[in-house]
Amino acid sequence: MATRSRIAIENESGIVNSIYCHFDGYISGVGKTLFNHYDKEKLQKLIELGDISSLGESTEDTVAYCRDRGEDLHSTGYLNVEGLFELGFESGAEYVYCLNRDGIWLVNRYGSSNVEILKETLEEEGL
Repeated sequence: MATRSRIAIENESGIVNSIYCHFDGYISGVGKTLFNHYDKEKLQKLIELGDISSLGESTEDTVAYCRDRGEDLHSTGYLNVEGLFELGFESGAEYVYCLNRDGIWLVNRYGSSNVEILKETLEEEGL
């Protein structure tokens, strides 16, 4: 069964670009992989792939719908981080992750109004 997520980056202008990820969206899956392996530059390359089926430790290890399956390239933009965390769950995502313009990974879980700092959440969960 899939645990869907949305992965996003906030640009210097405040605009947010994001992609959908179908599998392993929970904190110990996508969350831990993003925190440990994706800085701003690498994340930008990931976002350029468009929506993905599964996230790898690198863009080469990631399964992207367009690049690897020949499907249409798709991504979703938001006017700001607040809009991402308000509307990002509409695609059925259970987790929304965002690297903000200060280089801090944020996460929100479906049904929660509390945006968390991913590093702190990983530490609390012993990851």
